[in-house]
Amino acid sequence: MTASPLDRVAVVLVEPQNPANVGAAARAMKNMGLSRLILVAPPTYDPHRARWMAPGCDDVIARTEIVNTLDEALAGVHYAYATTARHRALNQPVLEHRQVAAEIVNSDRRFAILFGREDTGLSSEHVQRCAAVVRIPTPEHASLNLGQAVLLVAHALFEAARDHGLHATGRKVGGQHGFRETTDLDRAEPLADLPQIERAAIAASELLGAAGYAAPTEKRLVVLRGALQRAGLTERELSAVRGMIAALAKPRQA
Repeated sequence: MTASPLDRVAVVLVEPQNPANVGAAARAMKNMGLSRLILVAPPTYDPHRARWMAPGCDDVIARTEIVNTLDEALAGVHYAYATTARHRALNQPVLEHRQVAAEIVNSDRRFAILFGREDTGLSSEHVQRCAAVVRIPTPEHASLNLGQAVLLVAHALFEAARDHGLHATGRKVGGQHGFRETTDLDRAEPLADLPQIERAAIAASELLGAAGYAAPTEKRLVVLRGALQRAGLTERELSAVRGMIAALAKPRQA
């Protein structure tokens, strides 16, 4: 039995305000075969209140990771998506949730899907850390409840995984189920994660700024982050790239 492609997906809730919404997200994940939930700086998280909305999901709640910063949440992640209903002007690819699901199950990277606060969503800074934006199409009113948004994305992932050869077996009320998958998606050489990519993007942006490149720092970073995430570099390859950047940054001898 090999791992499910869904095991490589982390659902990241940034500053969730209502523990009940965390529970609803955990329940949606359990229903659809996702298991890794990360909370970034939740102001009032209470796992007991979360369980009220997540019957049969004690394992997901118990394994929930709580971190202080987005950088901690992205450690070990190779590619991140930001869910947002607002229009952004940073030239990131905008994909529907079904497109994102297809990309994920056909890759061997580790992914994070970010969801923002219930009242304001993700900040521009959080969105800029991601290579692409996820939109859930609606006929008019685009704002969704946090748990509903997680459910729709999780369901799209599950359906894409089924198309990819994943089968649900032995499902019972309460969410006890297993998965088997037909292909081995292990990769021999580890990919660079997002904190490593962030350091390389900052170094390259600083070099471009010093060289007089006209684009603002914010836009330079968005382009560099997206390009490096899409490149799927290994840790060794990214280390080599950073070495090249450092060499270019050194003052030349006359």
